[in-house]
Amino acid sequence: MARLEVPSVLRRTDPKGPPSPLVFDSPHTGLLFPADFRPAIPLEHCERVADWFVEELFGAAPDHGAILIEALFRRAYIDPNRSERDLDLSMIESGWPDPVDLTEKTARGASLVWKVIDGQTPIYDRTLSIAEVRNRIETYWRPYHSALKSALDETHARFGKVFHVDCHSMPEFGDPRWGDQGERRADFIVGTRDGTTASPAFTEVVVETLRASGYSVSLNDKFKGVELIRRYAHPAAGREALQIEVNRGVYMDETTLTRSERFGATQAAVTRMIAALESFARDAAG
Repeated sequence: MARLEVPSVLRRTDPKGPPSPLVFDSPHTGLLFPADFRPAIPLEHCERVADWFVEELFGAAPDHGAILIEALFRRAYIDPNRSERDLDLSMIESGWPDPVDLTEKTARGASLVWKVIDGQTPIYDRTLSIAEVRNRIETYWRPYHSALKSALDETHARFGKVFHVDCHSMPEFGDPRWGDQGERRADFIVGTRDGTTASPAFTEVVVETLRASGYSVSLNDKFKGVELIRRYAHPAAGREALQIEVNRGVYMDETTLTRSERFGATQAAVTRMIAALESFARDAAG
């Protein structure tokens, strides 16, 4: 099983055996803050921003012919699941030369470069320079996208199809930013941007396999998928993508940031889903 690592940026793990038409990626699993982060708040406040253990939950993907790509840097530094145009210019010195497209993520302070932690605490007490934002894009964001695009293109060229699974985790309970304050979320939420990035058949394999393992699953509820599936999905061309959010309550303790006693069972359920996807994808590719 070949592994390629760009230090501090990303890790790509290739299939252990014969390749299948599957690519998995975990863009928010990284735990590294580069030295130029320099927040105005204690670093430990920022360190809770990560999709903890997601790369382990989906770690069986290469055993089933898939390529697995993981970010090694933290999303609060620069977020791979945002467009490079999704920038809050109030954070940056004047004169940003490139186009900007504002989104709801910008308004929440969680755009390409995060402005706040937990929706309310400002990260910086300074204006970021154009040079440092460009460095974040060129050194971290762009290589991640390049690695993912290469994996998707390679797989599509080999099989004529590619099925992309973008892997995330979410807090167990809702909060005001999402309009679900205090509500317990489903065990898994599958996002297809309202059916625009993945076929019903691909989606059904994920949803029904997880439900068969005893988990509750919602579809396009709150978390519908953002840049990584929007950018690279083109179902009509044989490129399908969906996002999976795993409820942290089914595998970890959000207070201590440790694996819970449910971790093994949830990991096994995810592995069964990956195996089902392998069978589906191979059949779909003929």
